[in-house]
Amino acid sequence: MRLILAILCLSPLFIACKPAQYTPKNYRGDQLVIGTSGGVTGMMKEYVLLDNGQLFLSKGISGEWKKIRSIKRSTTREIFAKSVELELAAIKFRHPGNLTYYIILKNPPHSNEIRWGESGTTPPDGVVKFYEYLVSLF
Repeated sequence: MRLILAILCLSPLFIACKPAQYTPKNYRGDQLVIGTSGGVTGMMKEYVLLDNGQLFLSKGISGEWKKIRSIKRSTTREIFAKSVELELAAIKFRHPGNLTYYIILKNPPHSNEIRWGESGTTPPDGVVKFYEYLVSLF
């Protein structure tokens, strides 16, 4: 009887303890943003990976974020490690075009954007491959 009473008393605590849910707007940790904007329709499609593994998608101009899934912690660590290896925080490359591709690395309080799409320009080594890898993963 005591066991049942103890279980009944403690069960609300376990039910109430769930992981915190963040959005890109309220998250204070590192974030990796990739996306496209422009083109004939002017549409925007943006993915945001938080360093806790949560992955969000925003389409259109509204800017509303929808959590689409969580990435394994080990994969998330590899992705952020690769961004450090490529020195994304230090690359200065802003050449948007009609259709612009971009990677934004947010390490609060710092942020760096890499944008490309302008005809005749080539992003630094590894940037496009990293972008394509992320698109295939997301």
